[in-house]
Amino acid sequence: MCGITGIYQNSKDPINKELLESMAKALEHRGPDDGGIYIDAGVGLGNRRLSILDLSLRGHQPMLNSAGSVCITYNGELYNFKELRSELEKLGHVFVSDADTEVILKSYEQWGEPCLGKFNGMFAFAIWDKPRQQLFLARDRMGEKPLYYYSDGHKFVFASEIKSILEDKSIVRRVDSQGMVNYFTFGHSVGEDTMYQNIKKLLPGHSLTVKNGQVNIEKFWDSLVLQAGADRGGRYYQEKLLEIFDDSVKRRMVADVPLGVFLSGGLDSSSVVAMMARHTKLPITTFSVGFDEPGTEFNELKDAKVVSDYFKTRHHELILRESDLLETLQDIVYHFDEPFGDAANFPVFCVSRLASKHVKVVLTGEGADEIFGGYRRYMIENNFGILSVLKWIASNKIVASLVSTQPKLKKIRQLVSALAISDDLIRQTNWLVCFTPAQRQQLFAPGFLDKNTDPFKKYREYDARYRTSRSLEKMLYLDQKVLLPDGYLEKVDKASMAWGLETRTPFLDHRLVELANSMPGKYKIRGLETKYMFKKAMAPFLPASILKKRKHGFAVPTNLWLKGKLKDYLYEVLFDQKTRQRGYFNMDYVEKMYQEYQQGKPYHYQLWLLLNFELWHRRFIDNN
Repeated sequence: MCGITGIYQNSKDPINKELLESMAKALEHRGPDDGGIYIDAGVGLGNRRLSILDLSLRGHQPMLNSAGSVCITYNGELYNFKELRSELEKLGHVFVSDADTEVILKSYEQWGEPCLGKFNGMFAFAIWDKPRQQLFLARDRMGEKPLYYYSDGHKFVFASEIKSILEDKSIVRRVDSQGMVNYFTFGHSVGEDTMYQNIKKLLPGHSLTVKNGQVNIEKFWDSLVLQAGADRGGRYYQEKLLEIFDDSVKRRMVADVPLGVFLSGGLDSSSVVAMMARHTKLPITTFSVGFDEPGTEFNELKDAKVVSDYFKTRHHELILRESDLLETLQDIVYHFDEPFGDAANFPVFCVSRLASKHVKVVLTGEGADEIFGGYRRYMIENNFGILSVLKWIASNKIVASLVSTQPKLKKIRQLVSALAISDDLIRQTNWLVCFTPAQRQQLFAPGFLDKNTDPFKKYREYDARYRTSRSLEKMLYLDQKVLLPDGYLEKVDKASMAWGLETRTPFLDHRLVELANSMPGKYKIRGLETKYMFKKAMAPFLPASILKKRKHGFAVPTNLWLKGKLKDYLYEVLFDQKTRQRGYFNMDYVEKMYQEYQQGKPYHYQLWLLLNFELWHRRFIDNN
């Protein structure tokens, strides 16, 4: 696991060595063990290394081939590197290290760009092919590893994190209006767009080549299944699911350093622990986090302890308080590079700090909900025909008004809102919206946003690609393409890599994703039960209480805190003179939201987004 960065110049002017070194230095938290740069005519590559496999200097990056003609800077883990190495050795390749970096390098030498189809893992890398005078970049299938780039026709700059790109002071820092509307709609960036003009993300499952100054992007994999295959029966899917999942966990346990698990006590992370226990006799190290607040939604430590006791893990707990958020918020803003609306990045950031003191790698449960159907909104959509008889609720203004004023009825508000929407795409994404269209209309200052900015632009593109009416499968696909990489995976990557901690996600093995996406919907949602087949497969391995546990998200008590000690801080940031003068927002409306929130209206999430945006703006746009 590492941080990668680099520069390609269309001219053959010498690469600025000091700039390249500062770009790599900006990623030192991702790779505290080693670092290096490589410079050729018009090209520079940088790397910060977190040593996981082959801890010796033989794994140093950037890594050259034996002829010195091809060079790679790489971030990630290849879980089938041993099989690929064996195959390459039979083809005559000689290895000088035990690092998976060299396997990728020689795979490119042997097969060229199609080598991507052979990889099972998470990765973002750049390869300079000197004979072809071509820079080749790629990002893993599901988007576990980030990759950003800037291109102006004369210069191409890339990195694992935007802060590395911004070390180049010639790149102007401006807020992107599409990025703005995406953030205030969904709480995170979406697709290629970021909050910075001219800085883009390479999409998951895509590669990019730069040659003669021209940038070309191609897709090498998609989780899309347009036509479900023949139903192979419940027994087949149960056995196949368990077989691949077990193998996926086993592969992700390969490391030359200590590893552990983020354990929430929910089905997904508990299942990861259960599979790990099949492959080791040593105690598994687990980490859990909770809050010093009343309410079970803020604390899953009891459930985590049940799993820890069941598997006899070496368990570590962390209790967070309001003061911890105040102490870490600025650091979180720095490490995320863009405003990020999911407050769960705070506990993940803190538990990563704890875990980094004990291990270098943790396995996590991300991705299970998006492939096996774990969210209640999937169940609602799957039963929409039945639930549509309740549409009268949505059209009853008195009922809708009553629900809208109750902070604890968020899910009911979303259900009432969703039932009234006839457009499938808008209804399905309505569950994810932070600022509603009406709120956005009032939020932004008149004339600020381009009329062409559409927060659903990327969703519409994926929706058009799907071309079937299977609503459940379409929702899963959309979440795999947007919510998972742009929200959850980005959250975990940036929060953990801030502490030089590698995270691995067994549920996102592409073999498991492909199996899940080919399964008929009835094996994911059965009646009101979510993750039906996955629960069935895991039943022999987990305590009954975990299998029956009601699904709920990682709740963070921001609503309590923004009315507590954070109340004054929130006001000071949002209504500072500098904030008022930016010209992005209708400040009368922002103040109205703040006052109504203090009186009981459920605006804490919207205010949290505004707070994070302003703190980000001060750090990265004002460069303060």
